[in-house]
Amino acid sequence: MKKALLFGALALSLNGFAQKVNGKLNLSKGQKFEVVSETKTNATQEVMGQSMEVSSNSTFTQVYDVQDAGANGITIEHKVKRFEVMSEGGPGQSMSYDSENEADRKGEMGRMIDKKVLKNKYTMMVDAFGKVTSVKPDDDNPNGKKGAEDDGMAAMMMQQMGAGGSTLPKAGDKSFFSVLPSDKEVGVGETWTDAVKKDGADNKRTYKITAISAEGITVEYTSETKINKEMAMMGQNAQIDMTEKGSGTVIVDRKTGVVRTLTGVSKTEGNVEVQGMTIPVTSTTNTTVTVKAL
Repeated sequence: MKKALLFGALALSLNGFAQKVNGKLNLSKGQKFEVVSETKTNATQEVMGQSMEVSSNSTFTQVYDVQDAGANGITIEHKVKRFEVMSEGGPGQSMSYDSENEADRKGEMGRMIDKKVLKNKYTMMVDAFGKVTSVKPDDDNPNGKKGAEDDGMAAMMMQQMGAGGSTLPKAGDKSFFSVLPSDKEVGVGETWTDAVKKDGADNKRTYKITAISAEGITVEYTSETKINKEMAMMGQNAQIDMTEKGSGTVIVDRKTGVVRTLTGVSKTEGNVEVQGMTIPVTSTTNTTVTVKAL
């Protein structure tokens, strides 16, 4: 009996190592996914010999609605459901915002969030592996219109506050639905690398599958992003030179190919040069993403 149990356990273990998977999605028209991203950031910057610490907590909720799925690709509608953020420290000492609070949306920060985040509604088409092939912003979406690409400082602020969805995707980008490789099948212990250069950022991410079961695929990753760009900051040109290193774990649903959870931590170090000053900046960010089928 013990030998039989041992043999069965060994067989199941070997089966997990023998399985191969790829990034092909299995989605159907009518499916909806709610993506909740919780971000905690602690940042320190040195200004004229003074150290300034800023901490922020945010919750960002997005909804992806599968409009169609067929041989030509998958059509997905995206909208932001809610954005909440609370920060302490910095020139304003403290700030809180909730998109469901009408008063918060009327302030200066609220108007910027409304423009860059809440109105960022669009419909995208992705291929069978989640790569974006086309994007159509909604008529009232200011992102993607002429001049919007110059608003880099606002986009960076939204990113730091945990509203990563404030960026309009472009054809050729990997979508949220794209994690596993499209060009090969991989098994436990195997690795692959993605490299993306975009908007002054050079990102490299290495993935490794650590487990495969009937329910999910566990993927660990390490990443490094180097940012070297010039942008307008409060009417002045600023040079941004930073390096971000991170690591985390992603669990992909075996049936749909969609991310189920993501947990990650990253550390950023670098400098901002503006008005002849060099401002050292360091930050640590913890991120948790949970995906729920609606």
